[in-house]
Amino acid sequence: MSADAPPEPPRPTRVRWLIFGLACFASWLLYLHRYAWGIIKPAFREQYPDFSDIEIGWLDSAFLATYAFGQIPGGLAGDRFGPRVVLSILALVWSLATLGVAWTTGFWRLMAARATFGLAQAGVYPVLSKVTGTWIPRPVRTFGQAVVTTMGRIGGACASVIIATLLMGVLALSWQAALVVVTVPGVILGIGFWVAMRDRPRVHPWTNAAEQELLGDTSPPPAHAGAVAAGDPPIRPTPTPRPALELTGASLFSLAMMFLYTFTSTFQDQFYVFWLPSFLKEGCGFDNKAMGLLAPLPLVGGAAGGLIGGLLNDCLIRRTGSRRWSRSLVGFTGKFVAGSLVLLSIQMADGRMALAALVAARVFSDWSLPTQWGAVTDMGGRATATVFGIVNTVGALGGFVAGPIFGWLKQEYSWDGLFYGVAAMCVFAAFTWLFIDCTKRVVAD
Repeated sequence: MSADAPPEPPRPTRVRWLIFGLACFASWLLYLHRYAWGIIKPAFREQYPDFSDIEIGWLDSAFLATYAFGQIPGGLAGDRFGPRVVLSILALVWSLATLGVAWTTGFWRLMAARATFGLAQAGVYPVLSKVTGTWIPRPVRTFGQAVVTTMGRIGGACASVIIATLLMGVLALSWQAALVVVTVPGVILGIGFWVAMRDRPRVHPWTNAAEQELLGDTSPPPAHAGAVAAGDPPIRPTPTPRPALELTGASLFSLAMMFLYTFTSTFQDQFYVFWLPSFLKEGCGFDNKAMGLLAPLPLVGGAAGGLIGGLLNDCLIRRTGSRRWSRSLVGFTGKFVAGSLVLLSIQMADGRMALAALVAARVFSDWSLPTQWGAVTDMGGRATATVFGIVNTVGALGGFVAGPIFGWLKQEYSWDGLFYGVAAMCVFAAFTWLFIDCTKRVVAD
């Protein structure tokens, strides 16, 4: 090279990978802590035999009630105060609430701990959706969001191995001590968010201009009054416009269809969490040991499906140039095939074959999860966390309604009736994607 050749432009710094790693770890730990209650519940009931089944049920529901209530406030807080401060606080609070279950007694104090846990976890995914929308380059954003959601599935699958097998089994810890051990990473996570995260690449002291440009954050800082000539009026800063709702019929219709999708899609999730272990024992005849090993398999399938769905989204968008129909095609196909596989599992006489069909159904169902994240990010704009919180609230309400409906179907029509109900909700959720247009912004930039 000649001496006159221009210098090579600097390479982008890699702070985005650090933020991405924190988001993945938060998702993983979120689900590990969420599944911890179900794992320690048998030991909990042995220690508190006076608690009735109804009281235990209320302790289950305390999480879901505040989880639904906290979605919108959590999203609003993320948009108003920024992900850094909100995620730092939420990680600390949900971890300490996990610890509170171990070190408090009495029904109402336990209810308070479970409710606080649900309220703190409620805002995490809405705010993480804002983080991924800011810190992941647009061409690979959906796949990045798929990885974040997949880590949650992996965390749920790891919960029984870490808490039951390793801590309570191999190390012979009590259930209280096991919760103390898993609380420590949550405290570290909260500190890590505060130290390593900033709300935008441009204000992060570790990023350079190349990384800021890669992430699309190149807007200059607001103008401030500077040196002016004598007698000239001072230069006033131009106010930054705030997000404004685009109350068009098209955007509101797409958002309403997203609500329907989230509400009906949650039914299948609740089946895997609350009914699959019972089906493996009662419907398939597996013993407790086999059930414990087989029940996490759909979570592993869902993790794989999330990655596949994220890749499909980004690939189709690049090839077709249509963000709207690429997302709708992936979302529709995933849920429709999932519903078909649930129906197929009813025809399987062998329990292992039925489980294989249900695992495959989870793969296709969860490849629509990053599609949902991507669509909400597209529609939400600057207020992504708030819009995500609203959508997640509707999903949590669907999960709340699913419980008694599934119970009634099982009671009146046995396992076949329950499976038909799950399949019907999957197919209904699939058809909503034909009407969801993610390019219609609900909030303007």
